[in-house]
Amino acid sequence: MRRRALLGLGGWLAAAVLTTATGTWAVSLIGTDITGQAVRSMTLEEVERALTTTSAGPAIAPAASAGPSAETGNFSYAEGSVTAACDAGRALLLSWSPAPGYGVDEVERGPAPTASVVFESDDRKAAISLTCPSGKPAATVRSVTENDED
Repeated sequence: MRRRALLGLGGWLAAAVLTTATGTWAVSLIGTDITGQAVRSMTLEEVERALTTTSAGPAIAPAASAGPSAETGNFSYAEGSVTAACDAGRALLLSWSPAPGYGVDEVERGPAPTASVVFESDDRKAAISLTCPSGKPAATVRSVTENDED
């Protein structure tokens, strides 16, 4: 009986060692991707550089309702840039991209008589409103204060 217990214990220990070794090997593979290249964390400088560069693509894909007959316009400000379209007299935000140091606080994409986006930084908020007078996009920008939000 004692021999059987020792064999059982030995088998259990062998299985535990094998499972631990296999798990360790599998975890070590996580450090490389499918191509075999090592994955590493970005440095603080690389993160800051990536955050301060502007993206080339739109924040969102153009909507299907902005058809080939829609008038479009691009608007850039210190706080960010927007692309809008007018279709049947209604404004539609196609894309928006905050400037470095800014984020997006609110978006009213449309289609509507007025579409808008609010860009904000630590000390400033700016609302960009888009309308479609004469069927072409027009934009206005205004500073938003704490009193405006109440």
